Amino acid sequence: MSGMGWEADVGIDRRRAYKLAMAAADNLPPKSLGLGADGDEIAAIEEVERRFGVQLDTVDAAQWKTAGDVFAALLRALPAHRAEADDTWTIFTDAMCIETGVDPRKVTPETLLLGQRYINSWELVAIAMAFMSMALGIVSHL
Repeated sequence: MSGMGWEADVGIDRRRAYKLAMAAADNLPPKSLGLGADGDEIAAIEEVERRFGVQLDTVDAAQWKTAGDVFAALLRALPAHRAEADDTWTIFTDAMCIETGVDPRKVTPETLLLGQRYINSWELVAIAMAFMSMALGIVSHL
Protein backbone atom coordinates (compact mmCIF):
# COMPACT_ATOMS: atom_id res chain seq x y z
CA MET A 1 0.00 0.00 0.00
CA SER A 2 1.32 3.43 -0.85
CA GLY A 3 1.67 6.25 1.64
CA MET A 4 -1.44 7.91 0.14
CA GLY A 5 -3.83 5.45 1.76
CA TRP A 6 -5.91 2.55 0.51
CA GLU A 7 -8.16 4.82 -1.57
CA ALA A 8 -5.26 5.67 -3.88
CA ASP A 9 -4.28 1.99 -4.20
CA VAL A 10 -7.84 0.93 -5.02
CA GLY A 11 -8.15 3.76 -7.55
CA ILE A 12 -5.02 2.56 -9.35
CA ASP A 13 -6.33 -1.02 -9.39
CA ARG A 14 -9.74 0.14 -10.66
CA ARG A 15 -8.15 2.15 -13.47
CA ARG A 16 -5.91 -0.76 -14.41
CA ALA A 17 -8.85 -3.19 -14.43
CA TYR A 18 -10.90 -0.77 -16.54
CA LYS A 19 -8.09 -0.32 -19.07
CA LEU A 20 -7.59 -4.08 -19.32
CA ALA A 21 -11.31 -4.68 -19.79
CA MET A 22 -11.54 -1.99 -22.49
CA ALA A 23 -8.45 -3.32 -24.29
CA ALA A 24 -9.96 -6.81 -24.29
CA ALA A 25 -13.29 -5.50 -25.60
CA ASP A 26 -11.52 -3.54 -28.36
CA ASN A 27 -9.88 -6.75 -29.58
CA LEU A 28 -13.13 -8.73 -29.81
CA PRO A 29 -14.85 -9.13 -33.13
CA PRO A 30 -18.23 -7.42 -33.10
CA LYS A 31 -21.19 -9.66 -32.25
CA SER A 32 -23.20 -7.88 -34.91
CA LEU A 33 -23.02 -5.06 -37.38
CA GLY A 34 -25.68 -3.35 -35.30
CA LEU A 35 -28.14 -3.02 -38.14
CA GLY A 36 -31.47 -2.47 -36.44
CA ALA A 37 -34.19 -3.35 -38.95
CA ASP A 38 -34.96 0.37 -39.19
CA GLY A 39 -33.81 0.89 -42.75
CA ASP A 40 -30.07 0.96 -42.16
CA GLU A 41 -29.83 -2.66 -43.32
CA ILE A 42 -31.33 -1.64 -46.69
CA ALA A 43 -28.88 1.26 -46.94
CA ALA A 44 -25.98 -1.12 -46.18
CA ILE A 45 -27.04 -3.57 -48.92
CA GLU A 46 -27.49 -0.70 -51.37
CA GLU A 47 -23.99 0.54 -50.51
CA VAL A 48 -22.57 -2.93 -51.23
CA GLU A 49 -24.40 -2.98 -54.57
CA ARG A 50 -23.18 0.53 -55.41
CA ARG A 51 -19.53 -0.21 -54.61
CA PHE A 52 -19.48 -3.41 -56.65
CA GLY A 53 -21.82 -2.27 -59.44
CA VAL A 54 -24.13 -5.27 -59.05
CA GLN A 55 -27.59 -6.03 -57.78
CA LEU A 56 -27.90 -8.77 -55.17
CA ASP A 57 -30.54 -11.43 -55.56
CA THR A 58 -32.68 -10.73 -52.49
CA VAL A 59 -35.09 -13.65 -52.94
CA ASP A 60 -33.63 -15.34 -49.85
CA ALA A 61 -32.74 -12.11 -48.01
CA ALA A 62 -35.09 -13.03 -45.15
CA GLN A 63 -32.67 -15.87 -44.33
CA TRP A 64 -29.59 -13.64 -44.24
CA LYS A 65 -28.43 -13.62 -40.62
CA THR A 66 -24.68 -12.98 -40.88
CA ALA A 67 -22.21 -10.93 -42.88
CA GLY A 68 -21.16 -14.21 -44.48
CA ASP A 69 -24.70 -14.79 -45.77
CA VAL A 70 -24.73 -11.43 -47.56
CA PHE A 71 -21.18 -11.95 -48.78
CA ALA A 72 -22.19 -15.29 -50.33
CA ALA A 73 -25.02 -13.51 -52.19
CA LEU A 74 -22.51 -10.90 -53.35
CA LEU A 75 -20.10 -13.54 -54.61
CA ARG A 76 -22.91 -15.10 -56.67
CA ALA A 77 -23.61 -11.69 -58.26
CA LEU A 78 -19.99 -10.85 -59.07
CA PRO A 79 -17.97 -11.90 -62.11
CA ALA A 80 -15.45 -14.61 -61.17
CA HIS A 81 -12.39 -12.35 -61.38
CA ARG A 82 -13.97 -9.82 -58.97
CA ALA A 83 -15.28 -12.49 -56.59
CA GLU A 84 -11.77 -13.93 -56.26
CA ALA A 85 -9.99 -10.58 -55.83
CA ASP A 86 -8.02 -10.11 -52.61
CA ASP A 87 -9.84 -6.93 -51.62
CA THR A 88 -13.43 -8.14 -52.12
CA TRP A 89 -14.03 -8.89 -48.42
CA THR A 90 -12.47 -5.57 -47.37
CA ILE A 91 -14.60 -3.52 -49.74
CA PHE A 92 -17.68 -5.50 -48.69
CA THR A 93 -17.14 -4.98 -44.94
CA ASP A 94 -16.39 -1.27 -45.45
CA ALA A 95 -19.72 -0.91 -47.26
CA MET A 96 -21.67 -2.94 -44.68
CA CYS A 97 -20.30 -0.93 -41.74
CA ILE A 98 -20.79 2.57 -43.13
CA GLU A 99 -24.23 2.89 -41.47
CA THR A 100 -23.24 1.69 -38.00
CA GLY A 101 -19.62 2.68 -37.43
CA VAL A 102 -18.53 -0.86 -36.54
CA ASP A 103 -14.83 -1.38 -37.33
CA PRO A 104 -14.95 -3.25 -40.66
CA ARG A 105 -11.52 -4.80 -40.02
CA LYS A 106 -13.03 -6.82 -37.17
CA VAL A 107 -16.05 -8.17 -39.03
CA THR A 108 -16.01 -11.92 -39.66
CA PRO A 109 -18.34 -14.04 -41.79
CA GLU A 110 -20.08 -15.06 -38.53
CA THR A 111 -20.83 -11.47 -37.50
CA LEU A 112 -24.59 -11.05 -37.14
CA LEU A 113 -26.37 -8.40 -39.18
CA LEU A 114 -28.96 -7.35 -36.60
CA GLY A 115 -28.78 -6.83 -32.86
CA GLN A 116 -26.16 -5.91 -30.34
CA ARG A 117 -22.70 -4.96 -31.49
CA TYR A 118 -20.26 -6.14 -28.87
CA ILE A 119 -21.40 -7.67 -25.59
CA ASN A 120 -23.25 -10.95 -25.19
CA SER A 121 -24.68 -12.27 -21.92
CA TRP A 122 -21.56 -14.29 -21.01
CA GLU A 123 -19.35 -11.25 -21.50
CA LEU A 124 -21.74 -9.20 -19.38
CA VAL A 125 -21.43 -11.80 -16.60
CA ALA A 126 -17.63 -11.63 -16.87
CA ILE A 127 -17.68 -7.83 -16.62
CA ALA A 128 -20.03 -7.99 -13.62
CA MET A 129 -17.72 -10.51 -11.93
CA ALA A 130 -14.72 -8.24 -12.53
CA PHE A 131 -16.53 -5.29 -10.93
CA MET A 132 -17.64 -7.47 -8.00
CA SER A 133 -14.07 -8.61 -7.41
CA MET A 134 -12.94 -4.97 -7.44
CA ALA A 135 -15.68 -4.15 -4.93
CA LEU A 136 -14.58 -7.02 -2.70
CA GLY A 137 -11.04 -5.64 -2.90
CA ILE A 138 -12.32 -2.30 -1.65
CA VAL A 139 -14.19 -3.94 1.23
CA SER A 140 -11.13 -5.97 2.22
CA HIS A 141 -9.19 -2.73 2.61
CA LEU A 142 -11.69 -1.32 5.11
